[in-house]
Amino acid sequence: MNNTNLISNLLGERSNFILIGLTGRTGSGCTTTSKLLSKELQLPYENEVNYKNEKYFNGMDTKRYGIVRNYAVKHNEPFKIIKVSELISASILNLDVNEFKSFIKSVIKNELHVHIDSVLEKSNFEKIQTEFKSLSKEIDYFLNGTSTLNHNLKELDINRWIGIVNEFTLNLKDVLKTDLGNSYVQIYQGAGDSIRRTTKIISNYRNETFDPQGLFVLPRMINRIIKFYRYKDKSEGKKTYVAIDTIRNPYEAKYFKDRYAAFYLVSINAPTHDRKKFLQDKYKFTVDQIVEIDLRESGKLLKTEDKCGECNQNINSSSSHDKYDELIISNVKRCIEISDIHIFNPRNESQNHNVLKAQLGWYLSLIKHPGLVTPTSLERVMQIAFTAKMNSGCISRQVGAVVTDSNYSIKSVGWNDVAKGQVPCNLRSLEDLQNFSSDTTYSEYERNNEKFREQATLELHKIIHLGKGGRNLSYCFKSIQNTVDGEKNQVHTRSLHAEENAFLQLAKYGGVGIEGGKLFTTASPCELCAKKAYQLGIKEIVFIDPYPGLAIQHIISIGTNPPKLIQFRGAVGKAYHQLYEPLMPYKDELNYLANE
Repeated sequence: MNNTNLISNLLGERSNFILIGLTGRTGSGCTTTSKLLSKELQLPYENEVNYKNEKYFNGMDTKRYGIVRNYAVKHNEPFKIIKVSELISASILNLDVNEFKSFIKSVIKNELHVHIDSVLEKSNFEKIQTEFKSLSKEIDYFLNGTSTLNHNLKELDINRWIGIVNEFTLNLKDVLKTDLGNSYVQIYQGAGDSIRRTTKIISNYRNETFDPQGLFVLPRMINRIIKFYRYKDKSEGKKTYVAIDTIRNPYEAKYFKDRYAAFYLVSINAPTHDRKKFLQDKYKFTVDQIVEIDLRESGKLLKTEDKCGECNQNINSSSSHDKYDELIISNVKRCIEISDIHIFNPRNESQNHNVLKAQLGWYLSLIKHPGLVTPTSLERVMQIAFTAKMNSGCISRQVGAVVTDSNYSIKSVGWNDVAKGQVPCNLRSLEDLQNFSSDTTYSEYERNNEKFREQATLELHKIIHLGKGGRNLSYCFKSIQNTVDGEKNQVHTRSLHAEENAFLQLAKYGGVGIEGGKLFTTASPCELCAKKAYQLGIKEIVFIDPYPGLAIQHIISIGTNPPKLIQFRGAVGKAYHQLYEPLMPYKDELNYLANE
């Protein structure tokens, strides 16, 4: 074995198989990213990567980009693209036309129902469906999974199958935009929700009993296509690079995280103003439609008075099976939170994708060859915040925060948790509360207030059987107290916020002032923490969560000395180590290759 082959074998599957899942809010640029990945990337030089008349890369990052760019140019292979929307289209084409009509009626407003026949006619539904159903072998494998991966699959024509589905998707999208109130997103998200809830697309799906297998229908369809591509490419001696456009359900992302070491969930994030302008200009969405899309994608169910014309059911409302709704709906907010790589995509210039291309080249190079460069300052500090959040005993959400000076030197670290000396929520239990096990672990109020104890007993009865499986029966004080009070109040939380905790460490242990410094948070600051950051003179807030509520509009975007908000870009969590930890010392690699 020569030394070049040795290095290639050590890099192994990293360079032979790459699977990327794209996620992001509608209009952020997932589809643009998939188009760029589908052909060889034309990577810009350092001086061509600019944002708002400033260089995007500064200092050492400029040199880092030069190195990863050189590697990317020499190892530049296109990706095969799997579109989740097209798999939903394939499921639609497999429906009877009347079944599809009934479904559309159940998810759009009553006054639009009269246009449905015309929409299906203009989209060539029946003609395309006839052609689609002629591909019975492809339907059996890709859609229904009734065929196994064997030599017979050599006969499958995946290009024709995808071509038919793509044609239908484009036709339907265009007609829905012009003739059916721009309801493309509404109908396709509803179809996806229906599949996740019931395993199929049916009208009034929110009235149906939740089937856990529904969560795996779309991922399994994608996985069959991935396996087919790998099977076909391996037989031809080719590499397999696949990108999934677009994942909007966190459980679907987890499906691939659990199965493929080569999988990276990549969030594409655009500034809110530029993203909204793009949606208004290109897709003619109204302001109200964009607000509705954002609410849907944030993991919330819309409360409307609109009724389905067939069953009189509230469109988009919670179902009688409320506790399962959070499993099936689009939750881009959560997908972004669990992403491995975060990419910034400015949409201020519609034809200029240099910033996006440069970041794609950066991370594709590191996926193929880890350790080519060291992390950026943003990545280094956010990784510490990401690690810190694991210390949190909160059973709702773990958040980490780091405060640095203006040069990224770390001054304090915090995470959301109870005050020092108190027992965090994940180490308390309803059983111990019931038995008065400790007068220091449980407050006087929890031990003596009759209404609270009655509600706590009800909560215990709901989950007591889970204790038999070894689970600790932890509880959230705030949730129980809000039920007692009949309201939703954040005042009752036991925990300090991560940002608040980081600020208090400075007051508690002393240290230099942080005016002009930076705050890093794995979420985004609430109104209270945003006010504290403003008062402390923080100049930059770097955050991951793109749904910051009122904090930006009400607290930060006012006055004469506001902090600058920067959405995090880079690798974090497991990906931080996978991309930046070299497989062997770089000096050794060069020596092996030099001494062939």
